[in-house]
Amino acid sequence: MNALYALKKKYSALQLIIRQGSNEHLTQQVADGALDLALSISYGRPAITAATKLKAVPIYHNQMVIGVSRLNPLSELAELPPSALTTLPILYYSPESSTFLLESFLASTPFIHNYNQIRRVASAEQMHLLVALNQAFAFYPAGLVSPESDTQVAYLPIADGVQQGYDIVALFNETKSSLLLRQLIQMMTS
Repeated sequence: MNALYALKKKYSALQLIIRQGSNEHLTQQVADGALDLALSISYGRPAITAATKLKAVPIYHNQMVIGVSRLNPLSELAELPPSALTTLPILYYSPESSTFLLESFLASTPFIHNYNQIRRVASAEQMHLLVALNQAFAFYPAGLVSPESDTQVAYLPIADGVQQGYDIVALFNETKSSLLLRQLIQMMTS
């Protein structure tokens, strides 16, 4: 956000079109030249395959956490034991039906054996409401949520040394990138 804002401030005539979609659609649009840049999450599996001509540049790293309702006694823990995740559905947000995110979450949580327990929701608001009302747990990207201002949901790491790191990556076609795009990527990575 800061890099886009700074670029727009520097080049006031710059026209930006922002789209939201599944990783599959966004990477295809970058590959086809319909988009110059896409942001994706690399969590549990890479955002792109090794065979692609796209380049993925990490621009942010943090940890995925589990949202737990403050109505749930588990919210008082410092870390959530993997065994506690069997009591409620586990949600993730994706605006489109996407196998990429589902496969990412499954790859990052080998302790979950009931894959039907993980469900997609089409709006972040719906996901957050279900978590706040103690009807589900949900994956949240630490650093992109504000736990200090949320009085209804606690954001807990998974215990037992389960690594839940994620990267936000900028995806672009290096051979078709403009000077302006390279400048934006430089701003995002510095």
